Amino acid sequence: MATDDVLPPPVQDALPLAEAIVTAPQTSARPDAHTQRYDRQLRLWASSGQSALESANILVINGSATGSSTLKNLVLPGIGKFTILDPAPVDGSDIGNNFFLEPSSLGKPRAEEVSKYLLELNSDVKGEAIVQDLSTVLLTSPEQLASYSLIIAVNVDPTHLLPLSDIAWNNQIPFLKVRTVGFYGSLRVQVNEIAIVETHPESLIDLRVHSPFPALIEYANKFDYSTMNSQEHGHVPAVVILVKALEEWRASHDGKGPSTTAERKEFSAAVLKQKRNNDEENFDEAVTYFRRAGTKHGIPSEIQALFDDPACQNISASSPNFWLLLHAVHLFTQHPSNPLHLLPLSGSLPDMKADTTGYVGLQSLYKSKAKEDLKLVIEILGEVLKKVGVDGERVGMEEVETFVKHAAFLKVVRGRGLRMEEEESLVKGELETLRMTFQSLDPTDDSLSLYLGLLSSEKFFLKHGRYPGVEDSDVAGTADVEELKSVASEVVKGLGGEEVDEELEKVLKEICRAGASDLPQIAALMGGIVAQEVIKLITKQYIPLEGTMLFNGIKSTTRVLVA
Repeated sequence: MATDDVLPPPVQDALPLAEAIVTAPQTSARPDAHTQRYDRQLRLWASSGQSALESANILVINGSATGSSTLKNLVLPGIGKFTILDPAPVDGSDIGNNFFLEPSSLGKPRAEEVSKYLLELNSDVKGEAIVQDLSTVLLTSPEQLASYSLIIAVNVDPTHLLPLSDIAWNNQIPFLKVRTVGFYGSLRVQVNEIAIVETHPESLIDLRVHSPFPALIEYANKFDYSTMNSQEHGHVPAVVILVKALEEWRASHDGKGPSTTAERKEFSAAVLKQKRNNDEENFDEAVTYFRRAGTKHGIPSEIQALFDDPACQNISASSPNFWLLLHAVHLFTQHPSNPLHLLPLSGSLPDMKADTTGYVGLQSLYKSKAKEDLKLVIEILGEVLKKVGVDGERVGMEEVETFVKHAAFLKVVRGRGLRMEEEESLVKGELETLRMTFQSLDPTDDSLSLYLGLLSSEKFFLKHGRYPGVEDSDVAGTADVEELKSVASEVVKGLGGEEVDEELEKVLKEICRAGASDLPQIAALMGGIVAQEVIKLITKQYIPLEGTMLFNGIKSTTRVLVA
């Protein structure tokens, strides 16, 4: 698929009433209760995504305000099952900041109380409470943690983070580390590897005008401008205009299309010159499509990189379906019947100014070509599965069709574990450069200082067994501020920086002031963000967050930092 032919669909022009096809409305059965309940989200991630969500079993460590808010946003869309691991009893601060607790919950196990009220939101969801300390689980039954689809660690004791993240990493389980400190929040997504088919790009349309297939050229050549009246000329589909114009251009330019800026301008002018009347919008559409199309052709570099990946080259019976399908698509691009080495055609066509007959004919042409490409991929896949000894029923037809349709937008995310960040941060050696970059922004961005501040507070915990600002003997909090500055200085120098600057010092003071507070408004916002990432990871749709998202509720700013 040519990267240059991916276009967002324009708005459909109105057709004259005489040209419209009028059909009787089709009656259909009323959607079942399940479809009605989840109608809005089915539009976002379809039945495949909803099925994945309903099959998931997630673990949330700590039923705090942020943990509860995250679960609320997962229970409502129908997560299959959740488990809350939390040994803490409900105290007064919980009653004040957690919407899923009541005064009657005071003194009772927080995990049980939060689970009870969350389950009232959706009868389809199952929930479990484990009133146990994480350290005990890590010591006595770490294999228990490997049974979950995804793990969310909310304000977890830093001494347990690396062992927990290691279990998730080694078992290919997505892991989300969540921190809330007063008006600050952060989310670190750890993914070993995840392959995403439905990345939901702006458009799946591939017009293929730069590399037209024979049937498209034949169809375009049927349009003879010299025999058309004004109405017919004003309704020639833009795709046809481009195919004809590009064929004429290549005929006089040694078979090459317009590539330089001057040539593209010259080509666009030539297309517009073919207009008989100023109001012929179809020629304007053709130029717009061409300008969006650019000059690059062939397989997108991101997809070529996946073709070259050892996981695609060296498939076996143990290879995930993604890599088996990708291998088949790669062979499709090398098939003798595909001399231009293009990806399968998606078959989608945008609305455009054209009469009904012309548009429907063009649409049928694209769909027919897409079916031919899909059929060939299926044949190749069958041979691939047979070669590696995989049962052909392992890959369903719907899965193949979805994969082929999205072949130009596939993505494989290979992340960095928390231990990698701990042992060799990508910020190391780049700290001062990043500082200068963030300080040069208008307004200045303190996300780097927030990252360093939260990291320093975790180092403080490892040193003192508590977060700064919690149980401080100095009422004014100055003792913890000075100690935290000392810890931060070590962190900064360890990353190749020079000193604690004024911006970082402000963040450190705010962290000490906030202590370990989990404010309801920040919890609600962070809960929504975390749940969104969970849904991406569970459904394997949309592109997940890569790195650490930092939120400053004082300035209402967010930034993602990869470290």
